[in-house]
Amino acid sequence: MDLLLCSLLIYLLGTMTIIWPHKLEMTAHYAGTACAIIASGMVAVISICYLVMPVGGLLVDTDWGSYSLAADGWSSVFLAITGIAGFFISIYALDYAKGYRGSRIRALTGLWNLFLLSIVAVLIAGDAFTFIVAWEIMALVSFLLVNHEADRKETVSAAYQYMVMTHLGTAAILVAFYLLGSHSASFSFVDMMQNTLDGSLKHIAFGCAFAGFALKSGLMPLHTWLPNAHPAAPSHVSALMSGVMLKVALYGFGRFAFQFIGMDNIWYGLIVMIVGLLSAFLGVLYATMEVDMKRILAYSSVENMGIIFGAFGCGMLLMAMHLMPLAIVAFTAATVHAFSHSLMKGLMFMSAGAVMHATGSKNIEKMGGLLKKMPYTAFFTLIGAMALSSLPFTSGLVGEWLVLQSFITLAQQAGTPELRLLVVLSFILLGLTGATALGCFVRLYATAFLGRARSHIVDKAHEQPFFMLLGMGIAAVLVVAVGILPDSVVNTMQMLVAGPMTAPMGNPLGIMWGGSGHYAIYSPVIILAVTLVITLAVAIAVACFGGGFQRREVTWNCGTVPTERQQYSATGFSKPLRRAFDSILNSQRRTEYIRKDHDYFGRKLQVHLEIPDLFTEKLYKPIQTWMISSSSAFRHIQEGSVSLYIGYTMIAMIFVLIWGVM
Repeated sequence: MDLLLCSLLIYLLGTMTIIWPHKLEMTAHYAGTACAIIASGMVAVISICYLVMPVGGLLVDTDWGSYSLAADGWSSVFLAITGIAGFFISIYALDYAKGYRGSRIRALTGLWNLFLLSIVAVLIAGDAFTFIVAWEIMALVSFLLVNHEADRKETVSAAYQYMVMTHLGTAAILVAFYLLGSHSASFSFVDMMQNTLDGSLKHIAFGCAFAGFALKSGLMPLHTWLPNAHPAAPSHVSALMSGVMLKVALYGFGRFAFQFIGMDNIWYGLIVMIVGLLSAFLGVLYATMEVDMKRILAYSSVENMGIIFGAFGCGMLLMAMHLMPLAIVAFTAATVHAFSHSLMKGLMFMSAGAVMHATGSKNIEKMGGLLKKMPYTAFFTLIGAMALSSLPFTSGLVGEWLVLQSFITLAQQAGTPELRLLVVLSFILLGLTGATALGCFVRLYATAFLGRARSHIVDKAHEQPFFMLLGMGIAAVLVVAVGILPDSVVNTMQMLVAGPMTAPMGNPLGIMWGGSGHYAIYSPVIILAVTLVITLAVAIAVACFGGGFQRREVTWNCGTVPTERQQYSATGFSKPLRRAFDSILNSQRRTEYIRKDHDYFGRKLQVHLEIPDLFTEKLYKPIQTWMISSSSAFRHIQEGSVSLYIGYTMIAMIFVLIWGVM
């Protein structure tokens, strides 16, 4: 406990760099970032030790008047996620944030520490008041970080959209806390676990809690802030927001579901699962249409949070069916994939920052050939892309394999035709999501790093400084380590949700789950051994017999030499998928005629393609229009007459008196 509170003090010390003198801005940056690295490392070590070697009791249990701190096993999982991600992203920030020298770098480093501090405070809050205060600090600090480049109009717009949306979510969470606290002895989490909430009020509390946390995690249709806020923020901030802050929403909803509201209602699980799966598919579909590297990753976060909540909803369904031993795999899948996503999305946002740092652009259509210019960054990005595509030997496949097993388990237990049909549709959505994710990241990596340079911005590209590469390297090593030896992570998460008495699913050879009616085995070690044998055999065959028939030729191109303009573009790569789902995407094409250079040839033209967000166009913009037109009607009561305003006040007082008498 003392060490965890000490880490909070170190974060607070790092926050003080905001007030350092301007002439010491780089010293302040190094000192503040060092505080973030040390404190994050301490949080990671403390929480992992608590999870691996449980000794009973709470990790933290203290209070100051109305505010209290309490951290149990559920908190420790997300503390570990925060500490590990905060550690390697802060190392990356040592060099990356130098790009803001002379541009509020002290504020950036100080707010970075305060952001980490607020996340840890949310995870160790022991009552509703402490939780909401820490939650609001987290929201405000993340808003300031998103708005750090406030000289750009689109950044300000994205930041304020994020602030409005996140406060709508906070309002919903406040309502849920109020309903639970008003039916409990106090607003302490321990007392709220014994709440007497029932009937329609319980349904309202669930709906508000799910809406508030779903908004923070970016589930559709409450995701609209996320694809705009992530590209606007500095890349290391985006990495922490996507890798960690979104998981804090899962932490909050999990505490409500496990301890406050319960999972006895089958509709709760159905709602969470359906919203999660739809978010997963639509998120990756929009990601495949984007050309902005950070917007691709932002929509991918919508996809992965949808997968996590889909698995969690599957577990809630199994719990409502009184199948706790089988629900273990679903809750384990949700936590394992949350941990995996924090690693691979942190890695990919750092990679996006490295590419932006080298080229000055986020548009992958202008890149190409970066593999030769940035070999280390390209290698780390390849590992992250493989993980987000759920390929073998990466942590991404571990989580999604467990998610698949949870839905197979649900299919085995589906007792009604309606539930069986829902499970079939779930498998279809999961399959489409997985296949589309693979295409999405093949498209991203191939367009940005392979082929020839598509514009002159690639000419100035260069490899990144040491600490940026070190941060990406640590994340890449963790992604591969969990992918090849997943048993420790899986068993730790399983013990958290099921207790130490259950047989562990993980072993040094892989993962084994028998709750589906038969044993399913995923063994990265065996797959790796087979892959190495096949690779060795192919290499020997090529070395012995391949020299005689190998020949290099230029690709045939109707008698001309291929140029970089004839490569597949990212837009062209995604066209078949865009045409297949155009009824959802509603793509809009606009042709712009530029000039006519020759009398006998056609004019030059540019084709602009836009993919508007379905929910923004069909839901939020109509609501905005209605609110503006409705509010304009109130102008008629603003006549500027003091007598009229006094009359309004008297009428209001009369209504208050009547209400009081009643």
